Amino acid sequence: MLDHWLAPRLDEVRRAGLWRQSRPVKRLGGGLVEVQGQKALDLASNDYLALAAEGGALGGGSAASPLVSGHSSEHQRLCDRLADWLGFESVRLFSSGFAANVGTLSLFGEVPVFHDRLNHASLLDGSRHNGGTGRGGPARFRRYRHLDVGQLEGWLKAPSLIVTDGVFSMDGDKADLPALKALGQTLYVDDAHGLGVLGDNGRGLMEEQGASPDILMATFGKALGAGGAFVAGPRILGEAIDNLCREYIYSTALPLSTVSLVEANLDKVQQQPWRRQKLVELVGRFQAQCEASGIPVLASQTAIQPVLCKDSDSALTLSAHLLAAGYFCPAIRPPTVAQARLRISLNAGLEWPQLQGLLALLEAGRDCLA
Repeated sequence: MLDHWLAPRLDEVRRAGLWRQSRPVKRLGGGLVEVQGQKALDLASNDYLALAAEGGALGGGSAASPLVSGHSSEHQRLCDRLADWLGFESVRLFSSGFAANVGTLSLFGEVPVFHDRLNHASLLDGSRHNGGTGRGGPARFRRYRHLDVGQLEGWLKAPSLIVTDGVFSMDGDKADLPALKALGQTLYVDDAHGLGVLGDNGRGLMEEQGASPDILMATFGKALGAGGAFVAGPRILGEAIDNLCREYIYSTALPLSTVSLVEANLDKVQQQPWRRQKLVELVGRFQAQCEASGIPVLASQTAIQPVLCKDSDSALTLSAHLLAAGYFCPAIRPPTVAQARLRISLNAGLEWPQLQGLLALLEAGRDCLA
């Protein structure tokens, strides 16, 4: 369906002589670059004070949008590596997950789009970016009940785009990718909280569940410990991003320092499975102890452990008490979530005795808990 939705618009771009394509630009120093094997004086970047060119060991900045001169061989290498690792034809890098979602979903203004009700704000805004309608057409943006594939199936009347988080950021639960794939529609998954963490090799929810989406977005700012994001999909999606996606076309490319950090941390994701294994153990022990102690935590098997509170004031009170005791657990309140909670994020750098101390404080603060 992506060809059907995107190819006519790309054909218009070609006919108008407006076709865009990123070209790797290698910075040689001294104001020189190499483009398609040709050395030249760099008169294309926005590095007005020549600071990006002096990045040295830090990697420097990219100095321009990917389609002008900001797409380097380092950027291309990361794109190729992600595409090969995750099994997609093309990858495009974005400055943030928000920009990636809003920009990519803005390509589907004439397509019926269905969102899980608890999708991240950036996904919802991506569809609202088009006013939730086709051009002059009726509203086509609907939100189905959280994880309710049955309701979604009943709504499908035409080729559609289904959009979902992989791991939901406030509840820590997971979409059912095989069930969504079985609906036979185009599936867009934001796996910001799953990539690097889930699956035997860290490829995220699609590896854990054995079902790949048609379009995958994930960020570098969570498990990969850097910043920025990427969108992966078929070749035509990459071309559409190059030519139709304003958030990509008009944004400066990721700094080379960020690209280098992502590459280094991706090495660790691929070579150090003990990090994922330790996190799984901590999650299991935390859930078991909460159940034994009667602490109202949602049944999350991910790093996101939501502890429910009576109300917003109780969540703020308990959060402040924990901070005074040395535990930073922010209170999350409506309208972000329906019920106030502490969003506890576990990580592989923690040790169990530290979590035991937290659990003891949660028990002591039972009056604030739901």
